[in-house]
Amino acid sequence: MVAEGPQRRRLRLPEGYDPARHGEALRSWVRQQLGPSWALEMVDLVAGVAYARRQVEVTELEAADGSAERMEVRLASGTRPSDAERVAARLEDQHPGWTMTAFDPWLGRAELAKVPDGHRRVRAAVATALGVKPWDVGVEARPGGGYRLRLPASYMPSRHDDRLDEVATSVIGSLGWYVEADPPHLRAEVIPGDPPTFPAVLPYPFGALSETMRLSVGHCLGRSGAELGPEVALDLEANPHALVSGTTGSGKSVALWAIIGGALRAGWQVAIVDGPKGGVDFAAFQPACFAWGDSLERAAEVVKAVYEEGRSRKQALKASGARRWHDMAPGHRPPPLMLVVDELTSLIIPEPVPKGVPKDHPLVVEASERNLAKAEILSALGKIARELRYVGVSLVGATQKASTATGIPTELRDNMGAHFLLGLRPSESQRRLALTHPETVPEVPAHLAEDVAASRGVGVYELDGAPPGVLKVYWATPEDYMAHAR
Repeated sequence: MVAEGPQRRRLRLPEGYDPARHGEALRSWVRQQLGPSWALEMVDLVAGVAYARRQVEVTELEAADGSAERMEVRLASGTRPSDAERVAARLEDQHPGWTMTAFDPWLGRAELAKVPDGHRRVRAAVATALGVKPWDVGVEARPGGGYRLRLPASYMPSRHDDRLDEVATSVIGSLGWYVEADPPHLRAEVIPGDPPTFPAVLPYPFGALSETMRLSVGHCLGRSGAELGPEVALDLEANPHALVSGTTGSGKSVALWAIIGGALRAGWQVAIVDGPKGGVDFAAFQPACFAWGDSLERAAEVVKAVYEEGRSRKQALKASGARRWHDMAPGHRPPPLMLVVDELTSLIIPEPVPKGVPKDHPLVVEASERNLAKAEILSALGKIARELRYVGVSLVGATQKASTATGIPTELRDNMGAHFLLGLRPSESQRRLALTHPETVPEVPAHLAEDVAASRGVGVYELDGAPPGVLKVYWATPEDYMAHAR
């Protein structure tokens, strides 16, 4: 055996060596001669020698207190990314109590560290969530509790943030823990917290300036404790039509009050239709309304009047040379107009016509006339949703169930780009009817649903161009909104 340096050795080939038959045996023989950290590098049949190379060179780096906490490892030449698991197993077997925390075959290095059991579990959970190997993730303690993470280069916020949040709340910590990521620097922090909740009452922010096309509705659930999340608002320039669903007592009317009150504060014209209940929930708004429909007949008149107003605006828009209502000169631009239709399902679903009764019987005549009015309302609503979004006309509908079986066509629902579903435990069928993509919309957390005070006016929302979430709607009475109307 001839020494060629501390990391490379040359050995005489055994007598009778046949490369076609003894390749694997030669590798085992090299390890027997030199030790488990050595590997066969090449064979020179002419000279009758084999060259072996030590697979790792370990350098201990002393910590400040003098204890070895980290070891840097030089990998053997030719080490490939696919060798990572094998290298990790060998290094951790050779150095009990140490864990491979980095592996970079391109730079020919790896790293070992003493990782506490808790950190090792966090690292494994994060790696599984991100679809990478544990040594691609770094973990250290965070001052104040929780953990700091080093993320892999494959991390993508849009793909992985929800998975990291699930790890934070379900594996590492509990409900209320959350993740703050720093994508440009591939860093993140897992931060402890209490389960998120809402105050018993969320007063409407009358002190805030009102925006013409952005109407405040409430706040979304924060990530931890009583901290409120961002404000939830209807952007009626991006989503001119909205659907508010919810059962009796869920807060549907309170949400409509916030939308109507915000519109009046911002200088909108508002038309309200509530034929089935005679407008009792909105009576305080009547003096400020552009139009008011508290019966089926009046509802039909109001909806048709709003459509005719929209047609008039089309002509004015064409005459001005502008492409959209927003582009018209302020002096020639009419205020935005909102049509609010409560109990939408009851207003448009046809009534049964008595069978076996003469066609001229008062019962048949009355049912036919009411169904004609309902058909006129539905036709006008469909045209408003399709045709008038670019002339400053918005439609807000409210219902308990929004399905074709209860009278609301799919096209009308699809034209309503903003969706609110009030209530704590809606069924799957209710979610499918009220939301476009229910699988992406979170549910109201169980701990919040069980809190009688905090859960009042709580539901979920789905807005185009914004993440869905859980919200609590602002509280104020119609009289409060009227006092601040413009």
